[in-house]
Amino acid sequence: MGTAGQLLISPMVELELAYLHEISRINCTAHDILDSLHRDIGLETCKLPFASVIGTALPLNWTRDPFDRIIVAQAAHRESPLLTADQHIREHFPAALW
Repeated sequence: MGTAGQLLISPMVELELAYLHEISRINCTAHDILDSLHRDIGLETCKLPFASVIGTALPLNWTRDPFDRIIVAQAAHRESPLLTADQHIREHFPAALW
């Protein structure tokens, strides 16, 4: 696990960004976005084992969105806050903030 104050993202974020680029919802590639965030603010990808994240995601049945479910599970498993503009996530995950 990371150190306190370390900025981490779920690997699922990279997949979601790639998906959004593929469907032309965003102009930049996932790699370009994440590379820039790594350089600018030290953002890293969380290295938790995927199976443990999925175990945490299984009971999160308040969403059908697999991206949201796994991203929330990643934060929940780490017992970390989750920064998100998504109101639905904020309504269901107490550690979410905006």
